[in-house]
Amino acid sequence: MTNENDSTVTVTDPDAREKLRIARALLGGYAVVSALTLLAIVVFSGDPAIVTSAVWVRGSILAGASLVTFAIGVAMAKGSRSSYRRVQIIALAQVVAIVVIECVPGAFPIWFKIENGVCGALLVLVVFLTFARTVRSAFVAR
Repeated sequence: MTNENDSTVTVTDPDAREKLRIARALLGGYAVVSALTLLAIVVFSGDPAIVTSAVWVRGSILAGASLVTFAIGVAMAKGSRSSYRRVQIIALAQVVAIVVIECVPGAFPIWFKIENGVCGALLVLVVFLTFARTVRSAFVAR
């Protein structure tokens, strides 16, 4: 017996395939930006005005989460139903977390808030793409 949540679909709609390809690329961009941010944190770690302990924590979490999200996005683009649902949930949750962080005054340096804004913009696009009608219908259980 196959678990329906773990099934793979063949995405035949060209629009849905393109949206999934773009979403995967955006998740790759999110992972690259997050990894480069972690590199910057390491390089500038001696300057407490640039790299605070909060930046270390959040930057490390973002780098790890972005790599996991990208890996799930690759599986989603290949037609994994469970990965599709995970990407929708994770991307939306990360957008909410980024909005909250952006709204907290003084918690993070401005450069880090800009980086978070870039990541948030990439993830908002992923949310829109994965919730698009053609993509949703491609993953409907049949």
